[in-house]
Amino acid sequence: MAKIHILSKTVSDRIAAGEVVERPASIVKELLENAIDAGATAISVEIREGGLQLIRVGDNGSGMTREDAELSVERFATSKISSERDLQTVRTLGFRGEALPSIAAVSQFEMLTRDKDNVQGTRIRIVDEKKELDVAGAPIGTLITARELFYNVPARKKFLKAPLRETELVTKVVTQYALAYPHIGFRLAVDGKDSLLAPPSSALERIGAVWSREAASEMLAVEYDSFDLKVRGFISKPSFARASRDWQNFFVNGRPIRSGLLAVMLERPYAGRLPPNRHPLAVIYIELDPQYVDVNVHPRKAEVRFMQERSIYGAVQHAVEHTLRDFPITQNADGIEWPFANVPESSFGALRETQAEYRAGTWRALGQIHNTYLLAHTPDGFAIVDQHAAQEQIYFERLTSWEEMGNEGNQGVVNLMARETELVNAHLDEYRALGVEVEPFGANTFRVNTLPGFVKLSAREVLDVLVTEHQRYSALEGDALRDKLASKLACVSALKAGDALTLEQQQNLLNELLQIYSPATCPHGRPTFVYVTLEELERRFLRR
Repeated sequence: MAKIHILSKTVSDRIAAGEVVERPASIVKELLENAIDAGATAISVEIREGGLQLIRVGDNGSGMTREDAELSVERFATSKISSERDLQTVRTLGFRGEALPSIAAVSQFEMLTRDKDNVQGTRIRIVDEKKELDVAGAPIGTLITARELFYNVPARKKFLKAPLRETELVTKVVTQYALAYPHIGFRLAVDGKDSLLAPPSSALERIGAVWSREAASEMLAVEYDSFDLKVRGFISKPSFARASRDWQNFFVNGRPIRSGLLAVMLERPYAGRLPPNRHPLAVIYIELDPQYVDVNVHPRKAEVRFMQERSIYGAVQHAVEHTLRDFPITQNADGIEWPFANVPESSFGALRETQAEYRAGTWRALGQIHNTYLLAHTPDGFAIVDQHAAQEQIYFERLTSWEEMGNEGNQGVVNLMARETELVNAHLDEYRALGVEVEPFGANTFRVNTLPGFVKLSAREVLDVLVTEHQRYSALEGDALRDKLASKLACVSALKAGDALTLEQQQNLLNELLQIYSPATCPHGRPTFVYVTLEELERRFLRR
């Protein structure tokens, strides 16, 4: 008996209508959801030219019979709901029955599928509305290929971004679902090369595979249970934050969603623990009865409506508050950051009631330790400063402050490879925001007009650094990408361990550190200094 059926007009009219195929990333999203709903434990995604030339998604899920396969490419054909009531208790990611026919309408479409009860599979090809149906050998599961996207609607193609940008959007989608379903293996191949390999794992191991091992090591588990609501996941330590919310992921019954209010509830317990304009990383899984969440409110299923909003938002806030209970507040009531945020609580003494002045000139350089750390006399004790971390944060804030950085001109002409050229052309605005003025200067050639004054690298070296960071963090965009570029440029430009400094240079570095907005940590979250009060020193020598 066929599993797939055509929805009645009564039901189809109730479904939130919208364009399923806007760009390659939306196709990948729909096909990933179908694969997950089919019970897949391994999913492979391949794209070429940002998905414009090729999108291929394969899974080892349940597959389809010949009859179901033929019905699946018809509009509003689905196995996931039957009645209006089913829309109120949707337990699957997909339910509309629009994905495959919409993809087939704007591409050269092919589907190969087989279920466990059949020895042979079914191949369906659709090109220019002509459908071919054949018997074919196939493993259990489904493989869908879409070639030459929008070949028959060129007007739509004009609104797409450059292939590199479309690749970034696809990567973001695959990353989201990889975080949502750590028990499923994910593979993403871009232009013939593996971009993501994430075998089945725990949720924390998946964060390490998708983001980085460093990020996974900075995460804290969150947990909350009530009668019909569960909150699970991970949040970052206050010392590991970013300039945007791009690293915050919320999943409701396995569905990735956007929610500004959930982000607010996540961040509220961080108040006083993070500097202004910094945001925690998070992977939050919310599980509740499907009848209490409406998934049929957004054309692209990106948003949901909760029936009991207050309890859900409160649960997230409570879970985060409980996890952060051992992290001290590092800002005063006026929102001014305490300069000693990374010092253990036991080292504060009475400092918060007799806080030393915290401005340039109040710390006096005494000398270097192993040509790596600066020893500084302070009004209320002493500080040991990591010279590399300190200057790295100084440079990072200059690069991200949109202020004049003493740019220097006439830096030179650089030749790049074709793929590097495409990448640089797509991100000239991001470079300009960092004070790196680059313009095309012929085929695969760029002229670097200006660089920040403190950057002593050659034009070639600077572009190599930026391109490498772009390739490393291809899934990022906006402020998150800018921070990565600025952090790397600051790091390679800053003093290194072992660099000898005169006493005057040491004092200048201390003065600059105390003038910046957030002097306590470097862009990577490491402390720039360790502060010891006179009171703590006297306790150590048993004077108190």
